[in-house]
Amino acid sequence: MNESEFRNMVYNELKKNLPNYIVEKGESLLYKLFIDAQGKLSPSDFDNPKRGQLAFQTDILIKNDKVPLVVIETKYGGFSTHDVLTYSTKALKHKEVYPYVRYGFVIGGESKISKKFFTHNSGFDFAFAIRNMENDLKELIDIVKKQIQASELMLAVLTDRKVRKYVANIELA
Repeated sequence: MNESEFRNMVYNELKKNLPNYIVEKGESLLYKLFIDAQGKLSPSDFDNPKRGQLAFQTDILIKNDKVPLVVIETKYGGFSTHDVLTYSTKALKHKEVYPYVRYGFVIGGESKISKKFFTHNSGFDFAFAIRNMENDLKELIDIVKKQIQASELMLAVLTDRKVRKYVANIELA
């Protein structure tokens, strides 16, 4: 299996198991908005972000109507320090525009997440290693559902809802 095939499998499984959400592959998200010299918001068509026009392409994007909730970047057969640094920075840039979006890193063909992820991560909210596609994809769906819920709760917080508890978890293999 290669990375593209792995991404397609993850995408298809998410699409099938998240019927109340829009699951897209290869969609772009803005990483910057600004007021131009004429006092207009740029990019002007911010509802339709395009790669190369202040937007980065994502591997998998989960939305509720037009609101991005969860982004997943995928790798297959391991990852490099450069991958973590690049995608983590990309996640932080997207979160400047969409502060409620949850960002994940899903690695196929691996049974664990190596230490370099934790050493270099600054923007990911979750990471998951998939070794056994059948069993692990079910667990990924549960993780993504929780991340969608977290994103929706963050949206509620941004509309002045009160927060009682915030928790980040790590599970050992």
